[in-house]
Amino acid sequence: MPECYDVFMANTRSATLSIRLKPETKKRLAKLAQASGRSSNFLIADAVESYVADQEKLLAEIRQGDRQVRSGHYITNEDMKAWLLSWGTEHELPVPKCVCGKDHDDESLCQ
Repeated sequence: MPECYDVFMANTRSATLSIRLKPETKKRLAKLAQASGRSSNFLIADAVESYVADQEKLLAEIRQGDRQVRSGHYITNEDMKAWLLSWGTEHELPVPKCVCGKDHDDESLCQ
């Protein structure tokens, strides 16, 4: 292994993964690597890590929303749409209420 790889990866476990890229994407990646002074491998690993973290967060939010809907805590699409469309008008509507009938602040929104 190259010496710089040993230093950079000294405290990190990693696994090898093969991916297929379109030729144009591979060229763009090489240009970006050269311009940033990073290796293509570093850029790919960083992009995958970022993507996985984003997807994990998204799935957690979706699961939270599903739990809220199943427990009867949500705002109907019609109420939300009417409220959003009223923004900036002379007749702006109040914040829609949860279908459970309770008022929730941002911190305890349908928990």
